[in-house]
Amino acid sequence: MNHSNINFYDAFDFDDDTLVFAFQVATAVVAEKESNNQGRRTGYRGFILGHNIVNRNKKEGELRLYNDYFAENPKFTESQFRRRFRMSCRLFFRIANAVEAHNPYFKQRTDAHYVLGLSCLQKVTAAHIIVVYGIPADLTDEYLRIGETTAIESLRAFVKAIVEVFGDWYLRAPNEADICRLLSIGEQRGFPGMLGSIDCMHWKWEKCPIA
Repeated sequence: MNHSNINFYDAFDFDDDTLVFAFQVATAVVAEKESNNQGRRTGYRGFILGHNIVNRNKKEGELRLYNDYFAENPKFTESQFRRRFRMSCRLFFRIANAVEAHNPYFKQRTDAHYVLGLSCLQKVTAAHIIVVYGIPADLTDEYLRIGETTAIESLRAFVKAIVEVFGDWYLRAPNEADICRLLSIGEQRGFPGMLGSIDCMHWKWEKCPIA
């Protein structure tokens, strides 16, 4: 992936405000749960006696994901990407580039047999859809070809990177400028005095009773 000087704030367009807020809340909740579960976690690595080895064909999952959403001429449109990922493709790339630059875990590596492992896009996508949709970790295996344990490991690394890279700005309390901007947006959309509402900020209620 292309690494450049990332200005994360520039990645957001006007329509992303609510999605960003939801992403912040979900990330903070997951991070808190991760912190509470630290003492109860039992980790393992390598071969496990009696463990069923699945040939997942990770490359197939990587190519499918790339061709569907990230190729020069992807199979699915930008609007479909936004609906499914709950953000623009440009914003998703900014996040993926940032966490990959911050944590070597997200860089694609070769194993002992010189076979390429999971790509950054696979790991970040798995973590992202778990946060956004609240799905079980093993459900990512069907499309992304990533095992449950690795999906959970990716989620932990992803949440930690998000907090460390963006926490000082996006997980902080709103300042005076933020409050003025959010109040202005709410007023323009017909909700004066509303600081922020995931329910109302993007819905146009054409048939909503005036009363």
